[in-house]
Amino acid sequence: MIQKTFHFSDLDSLQPIISTIKNDDDYVHASGVLFQLYNPRLDIDEEQMVDTIRSAFPNACFTGVTSANVAEDKIDLSEFPVELSMTCFRETTLIQYDFDMSQTTSFEAGRFTNQVLEKLEHLKCLQIFYASNSNSICTFLREFSHHNIPKFGIKAGRSTVKKNTAHVYGTKIYDNAFVIVAFISKSLKLYMDNNLGWTPIGIEMAITETAGDTIVTEIDKKPAIETFTKYLKVTSTKYFMQNVSEFPLIISHNKFKMARVPIACDESGAVYFTSDIHKGEHFRLAYADKNKLMSLTQKSANELNMFRPDAVYLFECANRVLFLGSDYIMEKNLYQMYHPNLSAVAGNAELFVTPQGEGGDLNSSLVAIGLKEDPDAEDVIITCRTNDVSQEPEDQNREIPFVERILTFLESTSQELNSLNKKLGKLAYTDQLTKIYNRWELEKKIHEALDLAGEDYRCGLLFMDIDHFKAVNDTYGHDVGDMVLLGVANIIKDFQKEGHAFGRWGGEEFLYIIPNVDEKSLYDFAENIRRSIDEICFVMVKHVTISVGVTLSRPDDTPESFVKRADNAVYEAKETGRNKVVLQ
Repeated sequence: MIQKTFHFSDLDSLQPIISTIKNDDDYVHASGVLFQLYNPRLDIDEEQMVDTIRSAFPNACFTGVTSANVAEDKIDLSEFPVELSMTCFRETTLIQYDFDMSQTTSFEAGRFTNQVLEKLEHLKCLQIFYASNSNSICTFLREFSHHNIPKFGIKAGRSTVKKNTAHVYGTKIYDNAFVIVAFISKSLKLYMDNNLGWTPIGIEMAITETAGDTIVTEIDKKPAIETFTKYLKVTSTKYFMQNVSEFPLIISHNKFKMARVPIACDESGAVYFTSDIHKGEHFRLAYADKNKLMSLTQKSANELNMFRPDAVYLFECANRVLFLGSDYIMEKNLYQMYHPNLSAVAGNAELFVTPQGEGGDLNSSLVAIGLKEDPDAEDVIITCRTNDVSQEPEDQNREIPFVERILTFLESTSQELNSLNKKLGKLAYTDQLTKIYNRWELEKKIHEALDLAGEDYRCGLLFMDIDHFKAVNDTYGHDVGDMVLLGVANIIKDFQKEGHAFGRWGGEEFLYIIPNVDEKSLYDFAENIRRSIDEICFVMVKHVTISVGVTLSRPDDTPESFVKRADNAVYEAKETGRNKVVLQ
């Protein structure tokens, strides 16, 4: 495999590049060829440019995007040349699929992709370039996420000043499409690095109300803008994006850290984001120090070089470019020192999905991809590269700038306060025997769950009671009874997922809260827990069973009515034979 990258500023200078490629032996004898076109320019005829390249190389895969340009006052990317990168493979074949979203839906495109992937042998990874909204790409990816295939790519960008339309390139120019390249090979190896580098700071907050997938209306039950006014002194002005972009939100999707960038605020105080952000998610504001960011990028570049890739693709967020300004070139050069022919583009979001399904639509990150054809090598996947405040500075024998010292102080203080709050909170909300939530904390979680619930977002409640528990205490003593309580709690904890809440209501009673669930899934979940406990052999008492009452939230529910309905269902289960699940 070999990668070659060319640059041109007008259509006249494109022609010699095409002639050079056509006479290139690597191109002529390749098993597959991938062209990637990254266009920051507003003064070039896009249609003629794309048609010229596609016509010259009809058998190659051709993708690309318009570059994001949000930092014109710091670094005007529209003055940069167009980049055309060519990767010629020796043992890998490529297949391209275009989905014009004006002709189909993201669900249908995802289902079709799933059917294609079912038939492909030796599929290694997918590159996805897109110009579509955040909800569309999430829906699209969800339909074939079970294939455990790594995915990477970029969302097309545009100039925030000139307001040009963001385009993705494939068999034609699209303003709303997914363009996918499938890499099929027995020997292809992959390096994936999500180089984030933003550090969370301050307290954790919750998204308590949204209006769609990218608009947050309330944070901690207050207008969203109040968070930015309180902590950053930022109000709803035309400079809102510039004032908050250096402080993205760090959230966790299934324990995967990712940033979300606010881009606008309306008169009602709602805040708009570039990628999906959901009701019920928790976040902390974050910041980055340029020196630390560059140090982290140097480590990323060094480790990528150790992989010895034959081709390197960099996908960088426009917000990161805005933050770095002219240092954006320096960050790119850290990789380019090792790989002078790499391709690099700035977009509105970068795509990074591991084989285990971690990741998604990212912001403020730099995704570094390395490829090589080597059957004896191993894949390398770095899920999220972040700075660690506990690490000693590489050079302590220096005068440390004031800004670096104050940021380190704030970061260290935030971590210490966060750790202390967790320790104090654990004492307040934990049941001392089972180490799960106590009743006080469960009542709080029920309030939070019902605040989020509605017609299209219902939460489920499991009320679990150990059958004949009094007989266990009377027969074997309270020490054995405590062992049974602890054993049951540990079995149920094995079922616990992120976002769920589980605790001891009192005595031998347990409550389990599940967000955003339907009736069948709720019942099946409860039945799996009941069956697991029924099948376990306990020390001393041997056999223990539970009765479970389950219910879904209703629009008019109060915490009292919600719990009472589940409690009634438990009572019915016990009255009709025990060791069963009853839904009300």
